[in-house]
Amino acid sequence: MRFGRRRRRRSHSDDDFVPTSEGATFRPPFISPRDTGRWAIGLLLLTMALAWISIGIDLSNLRQIFQATHGTAVPRDLRTAQFTTESWLVSAQLLAVFATGVAFMAWLYQLRVNLRALGVRRPVYRREWCIWGFLFPGVNFFRPYQVMREIWQASDPDNLDAFLWRQQPVPQLLGIWWLSFLLSVNLRLLAWLSDIGAGVNLQRIQVSMSLLTLADVAAGISAGLACFVVTRLSESQEAKWEAQSQRDATGHP
Repeated sequence: MRFGRRRRRRSHSDDDFVPTSEGATFRPPFISPRDTGRWAIGLLLLTMALAWISIGIDLSNLRQIFQATHGTAVPRDLRTAQFTTESWLVSAQLLAVFATGVAFMAWLYQLRVNLRALGVRRPVYRREWCIWGFLFPGVNFFRPYQVMREIWQASDPDNLDAFLWRQQPVPQLLGIWWLSFLLSVNLRLLAWLSDIGAGVNLQRIQVSMSLLTLADVAAGISAGLACFVVTRLSESQEAKWEAQSQRDATGHP
């Protein structure tokens, strides 16, 4: 006699856990995001520190440009020292941003992998978006925030339901962080475009430097907010894992 047991259809984003007998569930092990989170926070703090140092350099450059527009001569030694310091600082910022991006994506990827261990079913965005969402032009304006929002809701320890986790609220902190990050990137792009072909036009140089200063301010704020985001989301996942483990141990549905 043939038993016609239906095979479960797997959706494009289905990372559900595998059901076993008597309603029990088999889940992969939970890996704490604290280690990757510490790396991300450390590099975010370095990025924030470099951004605030850069703000001081930018303001000094603006003062020199302002003096030049009013006919005040700027000593050559001071300009040379300023240029050398700025060049080293830009190189340090680029390295810090690259390292921070890698650490942040590794942390975010680990959070997404942990959703299976937390019993979360049917997330919309696959784990690959934790990386590609930041790299695809155009898509990187909104997809990382969507992924972060979904992970935040799924990691909320106040809701252990496998399907109703989407009802969990998302704090404004996440949206403010993402807006400040986008603002820093776009202001830096505008500063670069304004600087192209500026030559010795002091007014265009002043506009470019002003935009760069605002970009560094936004970058410093964004990095600081990202530290809070990493800390809170890592703690939320660990709290949900503890609550989930206690519920499974007592056998409560």
